[in-house]
Amino acid sequence: MSKYNVKGKNVLITGAASGIGKEFCSLFAADGASLVLDDMPAKKEALEGWAKELEGKFGIKACVFNIDLSTDNGPERLYDSAREALGNIDVLLNDAGTFHYGNFTDIDYNKQVFMVRTNALALFKLTWLALQDMKKAGSGRIINMSSCSAFQPTVYHAVYGASKAFVQSLSETVNAELAGTDIRILAFCPPYTKTPLIKDANQPEKLPWFAISGLWDPAVIARQGYKAFKDGKTVFIPGPMNWLMHSVVVRLTPHNMLNATSKLMMKG
Repeated sequence: MSKYNVKGKNVLITGAASGIGKEFCSLFAADGASLVLDDMPAKKEALEGWAKELEGKFGIKACVFNIDLSTDNGPERLYDSAREALGNIDVLLNDAGTFHYGNFTDIDYNKQVFMVRTNALALFKLTWLALQDMKKAGSGRIINMSSCSAFQPTVYHAVYGASKAFVQSLSETVNAELAGTDIRILAFCPPYTKTPLIKDANQPEKLPWFAISGLWDPAVIARQGYKAFKDGKTVFIPGPMNWLMHSVVVRLTPHNMLNATSKLMMKG
């Protein structure tokens, strides 16, 4: 299978101002893609500066929007705006997300609602909207940011893990429905990564689990995910140890033992 070529393609990237999403922007731009970048209104200045830097360095077009995807019509507004700015979207990267650490009943209710709306509902909407046009065009690619947390209960970040389990199941199922077409969805499942998402989540700096999974650099994660995307993979977990733990070990471990181990490994 030949590698997917993004030169001249229109790419919509959410969560583009920092972390893994920001690193993906550089990779797409370096290969000649035109970009539509979105992040929260509070990151407007940072995102505009980043877009100008990408345009100057790579000679590509980068349009910026600061639409809150957790709002009722946020995803629809962003998708319509992206199409008005560049035309049909060839590649969608759903990277926007949020995360909070702690006991389920102790984390603020509204923060958890925001997490569900951003991590799951907005991704669902954008994926559905993009696929309507991709099916008409006969081709397209989507990268949905899942997580290693999608594969087992994640104690002390229950809603985050549940939202990523939704992303994983949706991505794999829809991708199976698209078999035989030139449309493909990658469920990208990074381990813990040094991003503002982790820093702002009230998570302890050290967890027992880090001794196994490590705490990865976002640039390394993005490069591995980008290669998996271009290679046409549909599920990708970076790192052999992470793949072994989340693809094999969790499937062979009784649920009561899995839950107890998760609690032990995730307690700061």
